[in-house]
Amino acid sequence: MRKLKLTKKLQAQFLEALADTGSVGTSRTRVYELRKADATFASAWQDAEEIAVGRLEDEARRRALEGVREPLVSGGKLVHDGEGKPITIRRYSDNLLLALLKAHRPPRRERSVPFQLSDLHSAADAAAAMISIAAAVAAGEITPGEAANLSKLVETYMRAIEATEFHERLQAIETKIDVTRPQSRVVSLDRGRPIKRD
Repeated sequence: MRKLKLTKKLQAQFLEALADTGSVGTSRTRVYELRKADATFASAWQDAEEIAVGRLEDEARRRALEGVREPLVSGGKLVHDGEGKPITIRRYSDNLLLALLKAHRPPRRERSVPFQLSDLHSAADAAAAMISIAAAVAAGEITPGEAANLSKLVETYMRAIEATEFHERLQAIETKIDVTRPQSRVVSLDRGRPIKRD
């Protein structure tokens, strides 16, 4: 089966359909090959996709802000007005509105909190840090959310210190056991045969 050659006319038709629908369609292999080989076609493809996305955003905005008319149904039946015409209501999409807001407004970056923590070397230091965090919230210097994040930071740091201290204590105990444990001695006799003594 001979491959269909993508003439300039067919390329233009494809790009127009892509801009209208945002879909590549059924015969994909040939157009993908052309996109790889032809920089001009690849650039036009990207432009067509941007147009399609713009149209989708416009439609989403319309549905979110202007709503869509739908027939009023009650008890599984259409509701009619006095003249026998179906009554329609306008439905809005909060989900589309939220999606549009998220797309156009990136998440807020966290601001830095000007707060001085004391040095943390022990559990007593952690308690003092927690007291100073609570005092800063009470004075309005930091928010409760910022205090919660700072408290998590103190707790994480203290867990790391405690893990290090535990490891050091364990090593000290193991070293002490090795020092106090009686060692077996090897004593050699005249004939060179060793005798093991405890």
